[in-house]
Amino acid sequence: MGIWMNIRDLFLKSGREDLRKPRFLAYDTVPIQIPNTFLFKDSSESDFKKVIEFSEYEILDFLFSKVDFKEIIFEELGLPKNNIKVLQQVKQPLISNSSLKPGDLDLVLYRKDAIKKAIAIEAKCIKAKTLPNGEVVLNKEKNVTKGISQVNEYLQFGFHRTFLLIILLDDGQYIKGFNQFFRNTDLSGSTKLFNQNILQNLHRDVGLLYLKVNQITGKSILQSGKISLLTAKMAKKKKQKKTTTNAISSLLLD
Repeated sequence: MGIWMNIRDLFLKSGREDLRKPRFLAYDTVPIQIPNTFLFKDSSESDFKKVIEFSEYEILDFLFSKVDFKEIIFEELGLPKNNIKVLQQVKQPLISNSSLKPGDLDLVLYRKDAIKKAIAIEAKCIKAKTLPNGEVVLNKEKNVTKGISQVNEYLQFGFHRTFLLIILLDDGQYIKGFNQFFRNTDLSGSTKLFNQNILQNLHRDVGLLYLKVNQITGKSILQSGKISLLTAKMAKKKKQKKTTTNAISSLLLD
């Protein structure tokens, strides 16, 4: 819960009192064994990609392949569970010149029967791990500043809603403790994740989501892990530009 408390404190100090409670999802895949089957059991496996080795596009592919995750984020965004189209790395026809910022749109979500209310999301990964000796290592913290700059550029397209999604990839498998659910890397020392510049530089119309993907055992996150989501700031709803709606309509014809 530490990271969510840090975020809540930041936004409560700014006068925001409409923070939602974080949503959590834990999962484990094991073969059924008779008479005993144990979930979330520590393992010494090593031949798999660690969570911090996933790229933004790979982690998004994984997340949106999970039905239970999609249900969580759709509900958080006020979308129905079904009839939702998810597009990744969107360029043409929404972006005619990929050499200009932003080069692409990380995520575009919309109801197939309500394309006038599409949601655009810029995703940026921060990577954290706790070493066996307890040392905390953080990488890609500058992606927060980069993400703010890029998502502000999204507003030129005039989507119904626009969000920045900060994805925290946390390798906490070496944290000692009986309960794997509390194996979270201590991120309280990060000066990039929790500061007022996030609020000052993020456009007032842009929403902010924090998503944490936590490796809590010595197994691949494809098999076992914990996912949590917190909406720190809701995006302002706007009338979507007709050109954007028309571009999405053309994608439906493909």
